[in-house]
Amino acid sequence: MVTTKQGKSGKTSINFNYNYGITEQFKQLDVLNSQEWINVRTEAILNQSRASNPDAPFATARSSALTGIRLAGTLTDAEISALPTYDWQKESFRQGTLSTYELAIRGGNDKTTFSLSTSYNGADANLRKVDFERGTLALNLGHKVNTKLSIDSKINMSTTTANGQFGSPNGGSFLGAAAFSGSLMIPTNPIYNEDGTYFGTPSTGGTAGILNQNIIQVADLNTIRATINQMVGNLSLTYKITDGLVIKPFVGLDYRLIKGFNFSDPRTADGFNVRGRTQNQYNENINILSNVTLNYNKSFGKHTVGFLAGAEYRSDVNEGVSTVSENLPTPEFKYASSAANPISIGGFWTGNKKSAVFSNVRYEYAGKYLISLVGRYDGSSRFGANYKYAFFPSVSGSWVASEEEFLKTSSLINLLKIRASYGSTGNDQIGNFPSLGLFGGGFAYNGQAGMAPGGLPNPDLKWERNVTLNLGVDAGLWNDRVTVSADIFRRDSEDLLLNQPIPVTNGFTSITKNVGNMRNDGLELEIGFVPVKTKDLTWKTSFNYTIIDNKITKLYDGIAPLPNKDSIIALPGDTRFAVGYPAFAIFNTEYAGVNPATGRPFWNDANGNPTYRVQTPRDLKYFGTNQSKFYGGWTNNVTYKGLTLDVLVQYDYGRFENNAQNAFLSELGGRTFNTLRSEYDKRWQKPGDITNVPRPYNGNAELNGSGNFTGTRMLQDASYIRLKQVSLSYDLPKKMTTAMKIQGLQFYVQAFNVMTWSKWEGYDAEFINLGSGNNGIIPLSRSYIGGVKLTF
Repeated sequence: MVTTKQGKSGKTSINFNYNYGITEQFKQLDVLNSQEWINVRTEAILNQSRASNPDAPFATARSSALTGIRLAGTLTDAEISALPTYDWQKESFRQGTLSTYELAIRGGNDKTTFSLSTSYNGADANLRKVDFERGTLALNLGHKVNTKLSIDSKINMSTTTANGQFGSPNGGSFLGAAAFSGSLMIPTNPIYNEDGTYFGTPSTGGTAGILNQNIIQVADLNTIRATINQMVGNLSLTYKITDGLVIKPFVGLDYRLIKGFNFSDPRTADGFNVRGRTQNQYNENINILSNVTLNYNKSFGKHTVGFLAGAEYRSDVNEGVSTVSENLPTPEFKYASSAANPISIGGFWTGNKKSAVFSNVRYEYAGKYLISLVGRYDGSSRFGANYKYAFFPSVSGSWVASEEEFLKTSSLINLLKIRASYGSTGNDQIGNFPSLGLFGGGFAYNGQAGMAPGGLPNPDLKWERNVTLNLGVDAGLWNDRVTVSADIFRRDSEDLLLNQPIPVTNGFTSITKNVGNMRNDGLELEIGFVPVKTKDLTWKTSFNYTIIDNKITKLYDGIAPLPNKDSIIALPGDTRFAVGYPAFAIFNTEYAGVNPATGRPFWNDANGNPTYRVQTPRDLKYFGTNQSKFYGGWTNNVTYKGLTLDVLVQYDYGRFENNAQNAFLSELGGRTFNTLRSEYDKRWQKPGDITNVPRPYNGNAELNGSGNFTGTRMLQDASYIRLKQVSLSYDLPKKMTTAMKIQGLQFYVQAFNVMTWSKWEGYDAEFINLGSGNNGIIPLSRSYIGGVKLTF
């Protein structure tokens, strides 16, 4: 149950908060200048040529390198040394700004209370042409009709507009994203012409190199915008039937209208050949939730009993249309009505419904012993006709040992609570129609509209069940100068909802089924201390730690083991799931380094023997997972009179991910992309060099060898420790605020993402789109904010 701030009877209070800040690039990748890049590209071409002709001349290779980026092949050493270097990465980023305005008014009387708040958030990101605006308005009303009946209503409205960068991590268009391509552009390309216009436009043949487009022009002229208008409202009644017995009906609406607009300017590479392209998407989401609960609580001496019974219903409908149009008269005419060539129109409808009945019985004795029983009977339209409903029971209990006579007078222990629970919950987070045999339209047959099957039915598709056993303890020592909260748990996920591959002779490649089990064993620990506590100075610190051991324990029958010593059993075509390994496991071929004699990369086969050419699935081995082994944080709060200092450090250990962006940046002239200086400095150059970076080679694949980036070469540890937040605030003394006739005045400064320690070689280790790669990810920024809070 999520609640928001309510009004209170009494004097009306007004709260105002304003802050402003700047953001800066968290990290810049160190790439080659023009001379270094020409050198490494020449090496790559020469190494390829000499693989078949040991006498291939250096001059020919350098001429090819120069002409490949539109420079004269006859440039002398002095002319190459004089070439300028253009910093596309620096031009892609900027100093960003943040600002927030918040106003809240709360008050009321004994019958009616209210809370009215509004806010504005604006942000210009530190990446070119990326910004964000959000405005909100919220009203909460509560009214007591009489001693038995009260009414509560809430309405929250917001509008959000975000302009994003061209491209995304999940699509090929990330090549045009400044966050990805800024470091990859060939440094000999100017960004602007002498007259200030963009260099390398489509009309002049583009820029030199594979990217072949001016990414600054793309960022400035193209538009990718999403606008979300949302209204969340609910109404609830609370009626006291008798003493201790209350009935509460509730109905809520979550309405969202999402508008997407994508404009490819005709002056950019993406819109040049079609004279501009405009795309519109409209997505309407209506989520209705209603429930009714009957709650009874009563105390009899040392005994307290409680009973809750309820029912709920939820409908979630999503509907949308989209259009694509091309050929616009001028870049200023961006909308579909101006286009001469309508390309396509699409539409969709999807939805699901859920219903449930539930109950909870509680018993407490003397504030020391508590037992609770919960039962839910849930139904979801997403499952097959035979298994739409399932029952999920649970039981929990606790013992407050510190309330026992033998501990009540203890000067050491002021709280000792032992907890235990066992129960199950359901998961239906799959598509809306995987259990149905679908048909889809949009097909034509002999000039007539037609349909075709879209999926196989599975009437036996059912709930994924998570069964959890949890044992916990809460303790407070020395009047809470030391606090401890610890939980150990085992969560068994049964009947996992996964796509099972099937023979293509069925007409489809997979079907959603309940195909396996998974186990999570874990520990959650939080320890708090109050090292200093005086009249004026208090220091509170806490440390939390979570460790989870995750394993797939069962998959469907008929899966053949992979033929290597680790006996991996994995889903055909999907090596993320294997019995005995974590979910989303990483199976790959082992990169073994570089042959010191030749500079060629090699790998270890299934038996650990070196090879220049790997075979899959024979040589696959396990190399960790995207999931963390453990994670947590360390918080500190120091107060001295009116000053308050808060510090948060967070950490994450044991995640691994393929650094896809760095794979491009490590090609060492294999193609016309720029290169990281660290790879350039470590590359193999002559017989006897000991390194794990192979020699530059045109095409990135040696003769009769696997590609240079095959296997685990770019698999990196994404663990990190981050100084996440530092905040310092000062509250004016009460004497001063009283003289100013206000209730409170606070000044504060904050810094976010202050410092990071990590082996990850990309922009940021925290947000790398685990499982999908980091191509096109907008890197995290460091920000500094100052603000004021006023209450009167």
